[in-house]
Amino acid sequence: MNTAFKPSSSEVTVSTPRELLYTICPVLVASNVSLELGWIDDELARVGATAAYLRSFEGEAVWKAHYDHSSERLLRDGGNSPAVWAQADLRPTVLVGLTQAQPAGKIIVRADDDIYRLADLKSRRFGIYKSLKSEKIDHRRATTEHGILAALALHGLKRSDVEWVDVEDKDSHRETPARTPAGIWAQRHAEVDAIVAGAHSREARALLEGRIDALYDYSIGTSRLLETSGRFKVIEDLDRYPDWTLRVANAPRTITISKEFADANRDVVVAWLRASIRAGRWINANRDAAAEVFYRTTIYQHAGEIAKALRNYDLVPNLSAQNLAGLTIEKNFLLSHGYIRNDFDVSAWADASYLEEALASL
Repeated sequence: MNTAFKPSSSEVTVSTPRELLYTICPVLVASNVSLELGWIDDELARVGATAAYLRSFEGEAVWKAHYDHSSERLLRDGGNSPAVWAQADLRPTVLVGLTQAQPAGKIIVRADDDIYRLADLKSRRFGIYKSLKSEKIDHRRATTEHGILAALALHGLKRSDVEWVDVEDKDSHRETPARTPAGIWAQRHAEVDAIVAGAHSREARALLEGRIDALYDYSIGTSRLLETSGRFKVIEDLDRYPDWTLRVANAPRTITISKEFADANRDVVVAWLRASIRAGRWINANRDAAAEVFYRTTIYQHAGEIAKALRNYDLVPNLSAQNLAGLTIEKNFLLSHGYIRNDFDVSAWADASYLEEALASL
């Protein structure tokens, strides 16, 4: 067990000035691969720094810091909703990279129901996730709400045309501390129900039990597992539309770093980005091998489906105009729907100089 970590109610700290604290979401981001291949440790060693995984420590402050960025030396890579929340309402951070690798989402109903198209859901019940943890942004609810509203709009329906049913979750973090993300998610994989598998099993159970009529799923491979059970069917796949903004919800993924640490340790941030750029390029060239790594480090349940999805994405971190525009769309959604209190300029949040230095040094 890691004992250097000293959690408090408001701040997560580590003991060594050149030790970076990191957290990575269990999704398709290059950091998950660069860490597993040892490149993050290698690049940090070159500048005399080390990294500690947030969830290698115990305490309530650990899971909370993943969402509220409550550390002066934390780097976070993953879904954008918590990163946007932290920047808007909690503490200054720096946005140093973006990647876009999230499906637009699918609408799923029971196989034996007389629902064949989204228009059939008018006046029916749509399940929407609700975390019972009030201490963090409800990123799954925000992503689901964004996706459902987009699907309804595509078919000429409004929010009021369906009934919204909360699917509540205690949102507990039961995993024991682990040295790397793979150690955490191995525990989660072991608990997956084979019939209602994946990140949205709670919603799938509600659907199976008849408490809702439809759910929105934005994971990779879950719909395949649900369909092969013979109990569910997909009636809409938002990825079949050319509109790229349909993929904007908890993505593009954000790489953010506490401003205090970034300002004082520029070379450490650049080293992390060097490792992630190397990993992104390797992923793009070795998608099947990368899928096996992502199977160990994400919530996704099928390596073959991950490999298939990777063919549609570029995992090299960037701060492209399109990704910055997508992040602005997401920030505006979170603001207008009450997930964050304060507005800010996404372009001013981003600092491309770290990424430019990393790219120039490779």
